[in-house]
Amino acid sequence: MASSRPPAAIDALRQLLGPAHLLTSDADRAFFSTDIFRSEIATAAVAQPGTVQELSDTVRIATAHGLAVLPRGGGMSYTDGYIPDRAGAITIDTRRLDRIVEINADDMFVTVECGVTWIQLNAALEAKGLRTPFWGTGSGRYATVGGTVSQNAINYGSARFGPASDSVLGLEVVLADGRVLKTGSAATPHDPSPFFRTYGPDLTGLFLADTGALGVKARITLKLIRRPAATAYGSFEFPDYASICTAMSEIAREGVASEMSGYDASVLRHMIQRRSLAEDLGHLGAVAKREGLGAAARVVLAGRRAFRGVDYSLHFTVDGRDGLEAESGHALAERICRAAGGKAIEPSIPKLTRAGPFPLPNLLFDGAGRQWIPVHAIVPHSRLVPLIERIEQYFSDKADTLKTHGIDWGFFLAPATTQAIRVEPCFFFPDAPNRLRQSFFSADELARLAPLPSNPAAHAAVRAMRQDIAALSVDFGAAHFQIARMYRYRESREPETFALLRTLKAHVDPDGLMNPGALGL
Repeated sequence: MASSRPPAAIDALRQLLGPAHLLTSDADRAFFSTDIFRSEIATAAVAQPGTVQELSDTVRIATAHGLAVLPRGGGMSYTDGYIPDRAGAITIDTRRLDRIVEINADDMFVTVECGVTWIQLNAALEAKGLRTPFWGTGSGRYATVGGTVSQNAINYGSARFGPASDSVLGLEVVLADGRVLKTGSAATPHDPSPFFRTYGPDLTGLFLADTGALGVKARITLKLIRRPAATAYGSFEFPDYASICTAMSEIAREGVASEMSGYDASVLRHMIQRRSLAEDLGHLGAVAKREGLGAAARVVLAGRRAFRGVDYSLHFTVDGRDGLEAESGHALAERICRAAGGKAIEPSIPKLTRAGPFPLPNLLFDGAGRQWIPVHAIVPHSRLVPLIERIEQYFSDKADTLKTHGIDWGFFLAPATTQAIRVEPCFFFPDAPNRLRQSFFSADELARLAPLPSNPAAHAAVRAMRQDIAALSVDFGAAHFQIARMYRYRESREPETFALLRTLKAHVDPDGLMNPGALGL
């Protein structure tokens, strides 16, 4: 991989960070220029600042030399979120910025540096009986808080509390010239505290979900809530996607579930195949501790056989201040599922998920060694079934392409808020894993995967189909997370809306060096 490496900039960054934290080898540059799905141009160097001041100085030095700046968190992006679009760019690996700055149980907020992972934050808060409303992604073993709020995401807590951005109170953002901008109530010289977000215009919101195009998140302050005292679980099977959509939308509107997910048979099969038995057994102890030995025994007895012949399944978790509140919410969700034609099955998936919420990323490969990659769209409840119908028709039209390249597909559903559902078609395709995918697994785990050769034709077919689905979702007024360079943000915005964004970009990043290409900027 060729790259442009201005000696003056590299020398200045090496002097700032030390040789150990400025990576310039071909192997390192290639690794950090690759996301879960692909790579293009190599970054010129990888900077690993260890303090907010070093982060600020790194950005200032890079942009002063005309180098683009690409912030990277845990590396779990699959939408070209940090892939260079030009030679002569500096990747900032933020993972050394991993300090939990303040847990304030009186004022109910926590401030963290951008490289803190969700599994790290959850452990620190659990010891104090606290939690953030949105409390992480499924990839939270690796995903960082900074990366998540830059991309936006849903998962734990989202069915009730919305996406990651809704849990943010304030930010410290490094702008293109190295200045550190504070937002929210902390943006004052008068005894600052980040306890409140919207004092005047919501400047915090400007920098959320920007995929790093407006600045690098240095510190993030999140809301805190009390950890729930009781949890109830439910799983139901459904005969078709119309009935599962009806149930999921109604439960989401009621706001009783903390998490909720739905799968068709294809995705569920792949998910169950890739969950390792050792991991499941490791989590059974946690199930027993939380729910009792009887609950753990029922999970064991149900096993994977419980999902044979299940076409569509819905799984939910209901939290409460006490058992009465949790059971009341669970009873409501059950009534909704039954009214929509659902049949109760053993809730082993939500129990095991809560017992081990940040697993190894086993779904990156299926049981045959094929790779997983998704695309998604977020739509209001009224457009959910029509969108799925359109996606089903699209894949029917692509039947020959799927067969030719050995590509399987299915879809995953989850509430993004109480107002909307995320539809996520997932592809499973034969191709050799890139180095980034391999990095999440041990040598023994990789050896157990069925080895597959490089398959550029299948990879290209999947890339084209992902782009097609992103394009067709525009007609449904869809929103997206992880916009980066994948989704048609610019093309889908009103001209006045995008013109304002361009004006803001020009103010905070006049030379266009902060993650150029993201958001269509």
